[in-house]
Amino acid sequence: MRKITTLISALMLSGVLNVQAQTFWTENFTSGSTGLEVQSYTGPNGAWTLTVTGAEGTEPNRWYVSCQEAGHLDGVCGTTCASSMGLGATLHVGADPSLFGDNGATYDAGGLCGILSCPQTDRRAESPVINCTGKTGITLSFYYIEGGSGTLDDASVWYYNGTAWSMLVNTAKTPLTCSPQGTWTHYSIALPASADNNPNVKIGFRWVNNDDGAGSDPSFAVDSVSLSTAGGSSTPVAAFTTNHTTVCTDSCVILTNTSTGTASIDSFTWSSAGIPIPAAHSTSPLTLCFNDAGTFVVKLYLHEGGVRIDSASTTITVNQSPSPVITVSGSTLSVTGTYTSYQWYSGISPIAGATTSSYTFTTPGIYGVLVDSAGCKGVGVYSSLSVGQVANDAGLFYVAQQGGATIPVHAFQPLDADVKVTIHDVSGRILKSAVWAKGSRALSVDATGFSAGMYIVRLTNDHTSVALRWLRE
Repeated sequence: MRKITTLISALMLSGVLNVQAQTFWTENFTSGSTGLEVQSYTGPNGAWTLTVTGAEGTEPNRWYVSCQEAGHLDGVCGTTCASSMGLGATLHVGADPSLFGDNGATYDAGGLCGILSCPQTDRRAESPVINCTGKTGITLSFYYIEGGSGTLDDASVWYYNGTAWSMLVNTAKTPLTCSPQGTWTHYSIALPASADNNPNVKIGFRWVNNDDGAGSDPSFAVDSVSLSTAGGSSTPVAAFTTNHTTVCTDSCVILTNTSTGTASIDSFTWSSAGIPIPAAHSTSPLTLCFNDAGTFVVKLYLHEGGVRIDSASTTITVNQSPSPVITVSGSTLSVTGTYTSYQWYSGISPIAGATTSSYTFTTPGIYGVLVDSAGCKGVGVYSSLSVGQVANDAGLFYVAQQGGATIPVHAFQPLDADVKVTIHDVSGRILKSAVWAKGSRALSVDATGFSAGMYIVRLTNDHTSVALRWLRE
């Protein structure tokens, strides 16, 4: 039967494998996303094979490995990879290439044998050899969808002990809540004792259908196949620390993964809505910088066998850093807006007693103001000579007003080309230069020996010309 439509996947639910278990073999079919018949598929563990296990017609249904059917966790509707947030390609049953071909877990139920085509099918997709030496109490787990027609159009799971094949389970049809492709379901079963310490185990998935024209999609699809043992590992628990939970928009936090029981974990992933996290997996510590004020939930996910099995989260409060604007009336400089504190500067030196929202100068020069708003600092610079006001936010870059011995420069996206960074005093004299390498999002420029005061940070290349301000307290 041909698939009528593809449903948009529901919110992915966190399926849980046995978190007490230690996974030692997985197959996620990810390298088959371009589409293959299973006998041409080689995964991370080796090549899969195909065995015809009974009578077949001239155009039997086929086992495919592709993204035409996406893998999902428990309770999610079947979709293609292109229209979902699925886990990638799956092993599934589709029609003969000369008919409908691979349209995901949708098959030809027949009814026209002798007239058009004969799709009678009986074939098993078989894993490469799995070495279970040193493993006991082994459990097989996977996610699947299955339709068909009773035992006539049906899937089953098989086990090879090194000598002979035997059926492990005739899996139940999965719920058709999401017609026509059904709802993904998690299943696990203990392997026979003959699998313990056996170097020649295989797992197989068999599909049979007659050609009576009766049967409904889905056919069968399977993903996230894993073997695990019950002992030898502690429960994976996601956890991480952060050096700050309240920061300013010109600052970053450092997140450090402190998860425990991770012997069976194959990867972890950071996420925070609205915050780009390049190379999110397998990066710790992670430096996370913030563009906008607000409350952000940061999450860490642990993955085992390609499945999220635990997570931890924390909330980061980001307060807006001020960007004071200096207005001029004669020789009086004023700051619009209200701040917690003010400190005016002449050149690089703070002006004693100049701690209100305005300052009247007596000689032309370069002046600046440092303001504080709920612990977040901002700098404004004015020059009656040449510099004028310097923007604090160029849309793509900012300088954190940390006031320390380094000048932290940040980009909101990785650089697509090298950028030259020059540090100037307020008179324009270059004090230091550096190259900010392509692909990076942060650069720390050594400011050791810089006197307290105002400085200009210039960023230039063939496509960029930005001037930012920085204060050394």
